[in-house]
Amino acid sequence: MITLVGVAHISEESLREVEEKIRTLEPDVVAVELCEARYRGMLQGRKVPVLDLIKNKEFAMLLASVFLPYLQLKLGKEVGAKPGREMRRAIELARERNIPVALVDRDISITLKRALSRMGFWEKLRVLKELFTSMGASREDIQEELERVKEDAGLDKVLRQLESISPGIYEVLVKERDAYMARHLIELDKKFSNVLAVVGAGHKKGISEYISHPEKLPAIGDLTAVPEKRLSLGRLLKFAIPVFIISMFILAFQKGLAMKEPLGLWILNHSVPTFIALLIARGSPAAVLAGTLASPLTSLNPFLAAGWFAGFAEMRSRKVTVEDVSEMFKAGTPRQLMGNSAFRVLMVAALANIGSILGTIISFPTIIYPLIKSMVG
Repeated sequence: MITLVGVAHISEESLREVEEKIRTLEPDVVAVELCEARYRGMLQGRKVPVLDLIKNKEFAMLLASVFLPYLQLKLGKEVGAKPGREMRRAIELARERNIPVALVDRDISITLKRALSRMGFWEKLRVLKELFTSMGASREDIQEELERVKEDAGLDKVLRQLESISPGIYEVLVKERDAYMARHLIELDKKFSNVLAVVGAGHKKGISEYISHPEKLPAIGDLTAVPEKRLSLGRLLKFAIPVFIISMFILAFQKGLAMKEPLGLWILNHSVPTFIALLIARGSPAAVLAGTLASPLTSLNPFLAAGWFAGFAEMRSRKVTVEDVSEMFKAGTPRQLMGNSAFRVLMVAALANIGSILGTIISFPTIIYPLIKSMVG
């Protein structure tokens, strides 16, 4: 027998419901909506240096794994509840009673990679807009939303809104995880006679349907494979523009044109805007130097960016951690933002990239077009 407890992750009432179910049902196993990585993070409270994540080039995952939990934490504070407490409490009660705990959710890294691969540019913008809008929600708004999601009709409406905002995120974060968790619960049901599963309220209906109709479950490989990155116009231009520029330099050199002035102008076109941009960002001397020197070279390499080098240098001097990123969203004034180390690093990286891009744009009329004109004329 599988008993599903659907909880609102920032609801105090959900915490009490979990405690009551474990005490009254006395399950043989308690399954929770966690993967191994999230389980360790919840219990150990690790502080992950942002620099280490960026060295591994997990930029999108970093933003998702930091920003989304922060948003949930902010909402939880508004209604006096701490997110994840129902999961933690379920684990604590299970341990007190020597009940095994099963982690039934898909690995967070796979989920994030699959979600990001499914989202287009405009879809990402819509999601960011919704996230920032949610940050302004009042205590009363959040409490009203929690009351609505306790009812099936209200919850269905919330899920439909998510699907309309981002079909890609809805498919990966809701439907796929419904199927993944249902698979694990069905396997647990074969080993234990009394299974209690604590999952988010948004997953309860989908998991129940899959448990009732296991023949509809997709193959496990379809739920765990990480898709290769798609070829988009932006990705194509990212490679095509540097290749085109390098080709023009090589052709001009082969035709015997003097390259000293064009190459010097290329360096100047990129170094000056990047230098100015980094000064505006109030980057450290090391960040300004690193970004300025890197810009002329990284603009010709689609795998690198001037902001990476400037950001690395800024991070090394500031030693930014995940906690700094969370604090950034609590800033109420521009002065507080500029005093936050994480915000300063993001500003340095972003403006360095903008300066480098501006340099490439300037170089087309000042370098590339004159070279083409000299070669054909």
